[in-house]
Amino acid sequence: MKAIVGGNLIDGTGTAVLPDGTVLIDGERIVEVGPTAAVTVPPDAEIVDASGMTVMPGLIDCHDHLASESYDILSRWGLDDPASLRYLRTASILEDTLASGYTSVRDGSGLDAGFKMAIEEGVIDGPRLMLSINLISPTGGLSDRVSPSGHRNSLYADPRMPSGVGNGPAGVRERVREMIRAGADVIKFATTGGASTRPGHGPRDAAFEEDEIEAIVSQAASQGKKTMCHAIAGPGLRMAVQADVGSIEHGCYLSETPDLIHLMADTNTFFVPTLMVYE
Repeated sequence: MKAIVGGNLIDGTGTAVLPDGTVLIDGERIVEVGPTAAVTVPPDAEIVDASGMTVMPGLIDCHDHLASESYDILSRWGLDDPASLRYLRTASILEDTLASGYTSVRDGSGLDAGFKMAIEEGVIDGPRLMLSINLISPTGGLSDRVSPSGHRNSLYADPRMPSGVGNGPAGVRERVREMIRAGADVIKFATTGGASTRPGHGPRDAAFEEDEIEAIVSQAASQGKKTMCHAIAGPGLRMAVQADVGSIEHGCYLSETPDLIHLMADTNTFFVPTLMVYE
């Protein structure tokens, strides 16, 4: 048993900060929280003195790309450094993320299942991971890695990172199945352009047709997975909300369509604005 004693305690419920608080932990469970004077600490418990520090629940990062280093095309395509160096950098980022107080991260594509396995086996330190493996889009969308000169990126020949390009209901269903086979905990797909898309495929341009979006959501649900959707504006954003996706990622122009905000509230669709990215 372990006791974190004497810190300024934020319990995550919205109540006032508790000075001189104690958290009692038994294995992987918090069994008691309260003022130090009111918590009975077993004599054989390991004591962590948190005097002068703040104790709070772990933070949750709902949208990150832990294996992404830059928007530069050489870096995004993995052409600037050996793969081994990139993997070790990612391991270091995972360790830094945990040390910064983030105990859970939902990765929005680019991180393969091996990193999650390494954390669970104790090979490296890192947060709990919810992986999407790779983002699903149609030809010409976010996952279609073709350079302005017309050259195709071969990075996703790696079997741990299956291609995210799918067209038509049958094609996108297959992509969903492949992501789950590769270790996806959540299915990420894009219904608009924006961010790192090719010129001419902007944030208001739709990526998928309605039947394709419905196929992704239903296939994910049939295999017990929720969906997270890159959707910024326009008809692609509207179709995603109406298809009852699990969450809207970015949604920068949602304020232009207040009816969608109300629909999201009614259907319990989460909104992840990723404000830090745009700062």
